[in-house]
Amino acid sequence: MFVTRWKLSLILMIAIGTSAATRAAETDPFADPKWPSIASVGPQWPNVNLDDPPSPPPNPRPAFLGPDQVPAKIIGRSRSAGSGVPDVDTTGSTGQWPRVAKEEPPSSFMFEAGARYWYSSGTFRFGFANGDPLFGSPTSTLDWRGMDGHSGEAFARLDHTPTGYFVKGVVGAGAITSGKIDDKDFFAGQLKFSDTTSNVQDGNLAFAMIDFGWAYSPTGGVKLGVFAGYHYWREKANAYGLYCNPAQPALGCLSAGSVPIGYDVAVLTYEPTWHAVRLGAEAKVAIDDRWSVSGEIAAIPYAALQNKDSHLLRQSSSDLGPAPNIVTDGRYAYGVEAELFVNYAVTRNIEIGAGVRYWGLFSNDGQVHFGPGFAANYSLENFDQQRYGVLAHVKGKF
Repeated sequence: MFVTRWKLSLILMIAIGTSAATRAAETDPFADPKWPSIASVGPQWPNVNLDDPPSPPPNPRPAFLGPDQVPAKIIGRSRSAGSGVPDVDTTGSTGQWPRVAKEEPPSSFMFEAGARYWYSSGTFRFGFANGDPLFGSPTSTLDWRGMDGHSGEAFARLDHTPTGYFVKGVVGAGAITSGKIDDKDFFAGQLKFSDTTSNVQDGNLAFAMIDFGWAYSPTGGVKLGVFAGYHYWREKANAYGLYCNPAQPALGCLSAGSVPIGYDVAVLTYEPTWHAVRLGAEAKVAIDDRWSVSGEIAAIPYAALQNKDSHLLRQSSSDLGPAPNIVTDGRYAYGVEAELFVNYAVTRNIEIGAGVRYWGLFSNDGQVHFGPGFAANYSLENFDQQRYGVLAHVKGKF
């Protein structure tokens, strides 16, 4: 019985294996082809007659895009023909890449410009010696004092940030509105024989500077620099009337306090002009994000002066001649100029501030030429000029 069952099982396994092999052969892709022969069955695709294309012709651009549109569509910037306006991709046939904003490289230059108002007071002090032993040294002095002025100015600065080099400049003008002048003359031993006072009622001033320098930042919030430059400075002051300090009968001063010439009569004009060399240092320190302190100081190693002095009541040909009838040339002058500001940043680009300024130039060497022929040259004892006051400014940074 056992042998009979084993034989039946073996026969059944052989039959199943034969059937599986037959099916595998029918589906084996590497077995003999079971597809109809193209040669025997005939063409399976429509014949295309190249000499007579069907109508309508095949679409040569299935993506519905022109050759010039494909690159733009890939980055999502396809434009309608002639419109210049980006389109959206309605076909979905090209990829849409995210747009990346192009960052502009930072500028190599930083520019700032603004305007200031300067309320100031000024002085001139002049003295000369005529070399005559009968007269003093100085022989005559003129002290202009308390000359209040109002001026406006424009300023600008350009920094090249990679190197630290910069150029800056100021130009301004204004009016002198008040002041006094004391005119004194001396005999030998400085015995005073003339002492009068006049009122300064009007005048003007003008100035300009240009500096070239280099600056750097040693630490955060601190900027230091050095510079060299040129300063032009001119003022003109007009004096009126004559007030007698002591009695001086020879001058018409019959008593102290008398006014022999009224204050409606112009008696004297001074017009000094300076050309100065500047060597200086500057600094700016940030206190916080908005407040800062800035300033500069400049030494004046050399300056040249010319002053036109007009004695308006002595213009006859027998006296000093037409105005200006006394001219002073000062040389080897020196001085100092300084300013200090407290600044507040209203925005990143707008700053306001207030501060103080001082200019002082001094000449102790030169010549004084008297009209009408200007042949006589006398020794300049001193010519000092100072101006100081408070300022307010507003500036923009770009």
